[in-house]
Amino acid sequence: MAANAIRIRVRLAVGDSRMAASDDPLFLGIRGPCGREFRLDLKKGRSRRRGQVDLYVLGSPDDSDTNIAHPEFNDPAAPPIATDSVSSVYLRKGFEPIPNVRAIGEMDDRLEIIEATVEIDTELGPATVQFSRKGPIWLGLVAGLRFELPRVDVP
Repeated sequence: MAANAIRIRVRLAVGDSRMAASDDPLFLGIRGPCGREFRLDLKKGRSRRRGQVDLYVLGSPDDSDTNIAHPEFNDPAAPPIATDSVSSVYLRKGFEPIPNVRAIGEMDDRLEIIEATVEIDTELGPATVQFSRKGPIWLGLVAGLRFELPRVDVP
């Protein structure tokens, strides 16, 4: 039975290597006919710090579990995403301008992901669709800006 997404949970484990953390924006991409990108930015507190595990919850602005900044622009239910139409998901690193930087190579703020999991909840219940990948996976100009998460079977 086809169902629409009402909440998306993204769990990221950031590496503890030197230069593993980043202040640059990170986006979750949903591929398929109803796909789009969501910015992963916590409403409160710092995220993507070395050795830290972050949990981003994208949902309705009225959902008490939603913890991302600007939920009104990152609500997976508006417009609806039919979970059976989701072909894949990815994480993409963006860039924030750094004052007084002259060369593009100097802007390479890298991010090391040890593990990433995306769970899509529907009105039928929690975690009906899940994607996951283990690393370490580096994101940045020298390592690439995007990586795919394969779908995993939910018991």
